[in-house]
This record gives sequence, C-alpha cells and structure tokens, in this order.
Amino acid sequence: MINKSLKQFKVEVVKDNLISLTLENADSLEELRDLRNWAKKVTTIVYDLYKKTGKKIIVITDIKNLKKYNPQAFAILTDLMKSNEPYVLKSATFGGSKYILFAQDILLTFSGRKNFKAFKTKEEALIWLNS
Repeated sequence: MINKSLKQFKVEVVKDNLISLTLENADSLEELRDLRNWAKKVTTIVYDLYKKTGKKIIVITDIKNLKKYNPQAFAILTDLMKSNEPYVLKSATFGGSKYILFAQDILLTFSGRKNFKAFKTKEEALIWLNS
C-alpha cells in the first residue's frame, strides 16, 4: 500500500538558491507526522544550501491542493517559518484559495516573517522571488 501522505509534501532543490515545495492537507496523525518530518527535511536543506552558497535561499511553495489548515499543521508550519527565517531571502506561495490566503496572513503574523507573499500563479511568484 502506498502512503498517500508521502505524495503530499515535496521538497526539491531547483538550483543553488531556489527550493520548490509542495504542501497539501494534513489531517490524520500519519499525515501530521509526515508533515513534521517534511518540515525537518526542509529546514535541513535550507540551512545546508545557505552554508554551501553563503547566500540566503528563495523558496516557492505550491499550495493549489491545500484546502484547509489543521491547527496542528498550522503550528508546524509556523515553527518552520520561524526556524528558516535567518536563511531565507524571500518565500512565496501560489495557487491558494481565498480561505488559504487569509490563513497565510495569520501564519505570517505568527511567524514574524516579512519576506513572504502569496500569489495566484507560479509565474507571478517566480517574478517576485527573482526581483
């Protein structure tokens, strides 16, 4: 049996200073565990790239299949944003619904991040990230 949640959370190094993430819903205990593990992996990759390049990293996150934020998932993502803040130049999401965009505004407030924006399309997000 394939663990569905393994497909929900992806991290890919696109180039030395760009990381592409995919984030979907995390509702079950198994999915929340996978989200925690994914967040740890993201933190490690961001830090390793920062050390390797000596430059802050840019992050783009695909959230088009994210339909809601579970409170525990919200806490995991807030911690992720806080821990990565010293190593991330800019972070952008794309594809979220109005509800998700509103939730991201709250996430942004809780994390204290000022270098984060949400966009409708990947293209718009990449233009801002590379500006």
